[in-house]
Amino acid sequence: MSEPILVTIYYCKKLQKITGKSREFVVTSKNTPFLFFLNAIFTSYPLIMQTYPPGTIGLLLNGRPPQDYSFLENNDVVKLIVTNVNFIN
Repeated sequence: MSEPILVTIYYCKKLQKITGKSREFVVTSKNTPFLFFLNAIFTSYPLIMQTYPPGTIGLLLNGRPPQDYSFLENNDVVKLIVTNVNFIN
């Protein structure tokens, strides 16, 4: 069994309207792929992807853009920020 880790997710003001939270703490497994974790967020809050098309949400993992091969570690911080609102909603 993989070691459990704690990851903190922060949502920008626009996403807080969808999630109802400014941040949340998630327990997952050590070395969870970032893309898998991101998919879990979008599955939990499908209105995010329905409201904001691809390319409109910026992602940070510990203050830097994540790589496709990024893996999560204990106490990582993920931030989701709406960066491009030049679209018709």
